[in-house]
Amino acid sequence: MNVVLHLLIIMMIGLLSFSASGHDLGSNLKPIALGHDQTIIDFDKIVWQPLEVEGLAPGAEIAVIRGDLSKDGSEVVIKTPAGYKVAMHSHTSDETYIWIKGAYTLIGENGKKHHFKSGHGYISFPGNAPKHALTCDAEDYCLMYVKWSRPFDMIY
Repeated sequence: MNVVLHLLIIMMIGLLSFSASGHDLGSNLKPIALGHDQTIIDFDKIVWQPLEVEGLAPGAEIAVIRGDLSKDGSEVVIKTPAGYKVAMHSHTSDETYIWIKGAYTLIGENGKKHHFKSGHGYISFPGNAPKHALTCDAEDYCLMYVKWSRPFDMIY
């Protein structure tokens, strides 16, 4: 049997086993993997959960796409409604944001505000960086990818 046909059969078996459970293949709860340590997610299939963190207002949603928030580094997607405010805080972990959708304002500990109208942006803070806050200025919602290098925490 040629190698390509063999690989296709292996992939089809994997796809059939994924479709047997309750979540869509390609969701954050059932990502696609074409090989070891790969995560492929279709954002249209994300399974959202309420983001319930002490000090955060209700209304935001989170989808963990890699890792475990309580044990190690993790990658998540966060969706916030229009007007949502994340209070002034910092993290012991390094954090990286890639803003995907929605205008937003980043507020530094010194009160200086930076407005981002395009909804696209990149933010990188080392662990224990000065406190910062965020506001979703979009008309509908904001969507961001966030990566933490250590277990998740928020320091107010």
